[in-house]
Parts: sequence; structure tokens; C-alpha cells
Amino acid sequence: MMRSMAKLIVRILPAALIISILASINIFPDIPKPDMKKAKKLYIEQCSKCHRKNGKGIKRVYPPLKDADYIVENPTEELLRGMIFGRSGKITVNGKTYNGVMTTEIDESISDSDIALILTYVYKELNDMKKVVTAKEVADARKKGKLPEHK
Repeated sequence: MMRSMAKLIVRILPAALIISILASINIFPDIPKPDMKKAKKLYIEQCSKCHRKNGKGIKRVYPPLKDADYIVENPTEELLRGMIFGRSGKITVNGKTYNGVMTTEIDESISDSDIALILTYVYKELNDMKKVVTAKEVADARKKGKLPEHK
């Protein structure tokens, strides 16, 4: 029994070691690991006035971004276009309807990489999602322009 266990460990160990190494490094160099400390700082600077530092929004005024079905269920491009250009009309988040105008608070001097970091922060830290947004996705969303009003 001990001998077969030892053989199993010897067979599994190299694969486990390789997986461990790959997990600890960035194997996709064109998609850098996001700097979540910087992402949080940007989120606080750009979004927390309305959506609050904790992402819970302001009841009946500004919808939450934390644990928000709207964030989870909508395409990244739509969220980015709303961030960049603002949005108006009715929106339902977690069963509650909000009817207002989201004037974008995103400073025009902020880079596409920083905008990507902000949404990555919303995905990862406020919604426990694994999604990482890229600057290319932001640039593509910017090209599409403003979204129509929510109905």
C-alpha cells in the first residue's frame, strides 16, 4: 500500500509543480495582471461619489454596483459605454428600479487602461467575478459611442 502511494506521489508531483508554477506567473503577457490597489483608488476617485466606496449606491437614487445583477448580466461593452458616455432612463438593479441620469464622472484625461482597471475592480472586488477588462475593450466601446436611453 505504501509503495503504491509513493509511486502515485512521484507521478503526480511533477504535474502539480508545473501547475503551481503556471498559476503563480502570468502566462498571458499581453494581458497584464491588474493592479487592484490602483484600481480601488481609481474607483474611489471616479465612482464613489454616487455608488459609494462600498459599492452599495444610495437607496432609490444611485444603484449599487456591489453584488449587482445588472453588472453580472450585462455585456462588458455596455457597462463601459455607460461609464464613458453616461446613461439615462429606467434601470432595474436587484429588483429595484432607478430612473435617472448617469452623467459620466470619468475624467477625460483617464486612460483606457485606467477605465479598464475600474471595471475590473467592480467585477472582481464588488461582484466576485474573474473578469479582467482590457484597454482594447475600452477603446472598442469608445468607438461605438453613447448608448440609447434605457426604456
